[in-house]
Amino acid sequence: MDDFALRGFSFPSSSSYTIVEELGRGGMGVVYLVEKNCGGVLDYVVFKSFKTLDDEQEARLRNEANIATFLRHENIVKTYGLEYCKLSDMPEQFRKNLNVRNLPKQTSDLQLPTFHLRRIADPRKGGKSRTPGFAPARMPNPKATKTIDTSPRVLFMAMDYVDGVDLSMLSRHHFKLHLLLPMPISMFIVSRIARALAYGHQWIVHKDVTPGNILINSEGVPKLTDFGIAAPLSAAGEEFAGKVHYMAPEQLARERVDGRADIFSLGVVAYELLTGINLFKPLSRGSWDENVRWVKSAQSRPIIPPHEICTDVPQKLSNIVMKMLDYNVNTRFQRMIEVLMELEKRYLFAEGFGPTNNSLSAYLRIFEADFVGASQDDLRQLTFLRNKEGKVALQRRISRELYSERGLEEVRSRKRAPIYNVIARQEAGSRNNPTPHNNYPKGPAAVAGGSVIIEKQATATKDS
Repeated sequence: MDDFALRGFSFPSSSSYTIVEELGRGGMGVVYLVEKNCGGVLDYVVFKSFKTLDDEQEARLRNEANIATFLRHENIVKTYGLEYCKLSDMPEQFRKNLNVRNLPKQTSDLQLPTFHLRRIADPRKGGKSRTPGFAPARMPNPKATKTIDTSPRVLFMAMDYVDGVDLSMLSRHHFKLHLLLPMPISMFIVSRIARALAYGHQWIVHKDVTPGNILINSEGVPKLTDFGIAAPLSAAGEEFAGKVHYMAPEQLARERVDGRADIFSLGVVAYELLTGINLFKPLSRGSWDENVRWVKSAQSRPIIPPHEICTDVPQKLSNIVMKMLDYNVNTRFQRMIEVLMELEKRYLFAEGFGPTNNSLSAYLRIFEADFVGASQDDLRQLTFLRNKEGKVALQRRISRELYSERGLEEVRSRKRAPIYNVIARQEAGSRNNPTPHNNYPKGPAAVAGGSVIIEKQATATKDS
C-alpha cells in the first residue's frame, strides 16, 4: 500500500513503569517485578538488569534482547525489548550499590541493530535467506542525524511475567517432602523444552539449558528463558560461560558447538528429574577453573543408565535419555526434534492419553495444596498416572526401595547433595521425615497409600 499515511510515523510511548519488588538475582544480574501502566491499563512485566554498568554488560544485554525478541514460541518466555533510565534519576542508594566501570560509548541510532521485516524475510517461508547463523540486518534510518543521549544509564530488558515457578525451585520443594516429580510429568516438561529448542535451533544455540532457566506458569506451560549466552549458529563457540555441570563435553572443550550441545544439557536435566542425581555437579565449591576440571574428570567416566539407578524407570525411557547424554557428539541425537518425537512416541503418548498443559497445571495445584483436597476435575486430568493397581499415583516417593544397590551407592557418593540428604535422614530415622497425606475428601475419589482411585461410573442399563 503505497498510500499508507502512517508509514514511518513515530511517537513517544505513554507507558510508565513502577518497580514492585526484586524477584531474584544471580552472579551478574537482577530480576525485578514491574508494574506497567500503558495509558491507564495496568499489567505486570519483568525487568532484567546487570549489577555492573559498563559497555561490555550493555552489549551482552542488548545481544540477549535482540535474540530473545526474535523468538516467538509458546514454550519460550516472550521478550519485548529494552528500556532504560538515566543513572542520575535512580535512587541514591541504588547508585551507591551499582558497580560503575567503563561507561557506554557514544552511539548513534544508525548503529543500533534491528531486525527489519524479519518475519516477512523468513527463509522458511520462501523469503530471501539471511546471513547464516541469524545475523542481524541493519536498516539505515535516513532521518537519524542525532546521537543518542550518552549520559550514564541503566538498561532493563523487558520480558513477559511468568506467574509460576522455575523447575529448580519446584524440584527443591519436592525434595523437602522426600518426593521426585512423577515421571510422566517431568518428562512432559522436558518434551516442551525440547519443542522450544527445536524451534530456536533454526537460528541459535541456547548454551545454558538448566532447571533454573525452565519456568512453568500457573496454566502448566513450561517456558525456556535466559538467552544471555545464546549465540548465532555462526558464532556458537566464541563465548565460554554458563553452568559447567550442565555443559556438553564439546562446550567444556571450548569447541564450536551447535544444537547437539543443548541436547546434552537437556539430557542432564532429564537424568536429574528421573533419579534425583545431578550427574556432574562438583561435590564442593571451587573456582571456575577447578569446577571445569572436576566436570571434565566426571565426564571421563561412563554414565549409569537411569533404569539401573531407579527401579521404576522404564528402559525405553532410559535409552532415550542415555542417547541424549552420549559423550560422542556424532552418535548423540543429532536434532532436538528427534528427542521430542522419541519422548512422545515411545513414552509420553505410547499408550494413548498422556500429560498436557492442563494436567501439569492440575498437578501443580494438588502439590501446592500439599496433596490435600484434590478436586475430581484435577484428578481426571491425571489418569495417565495410574499404576498397575489402577491407582493414580500422585507421589513418587524417595526411599531406599526406589533405588537399586548401585543407585544407592551413587547417591551416597554425593554427600551434601539434596538426594543424599533425603536418604541419609531416612536411614538415620530422623523424626523430621515428612509423612504422606492420606486425607483426601471422601466421595468418588477413594484413597489407598497416597494414591487416588477414581471410581468408574456405573454402566447404564436399559431399566435405568
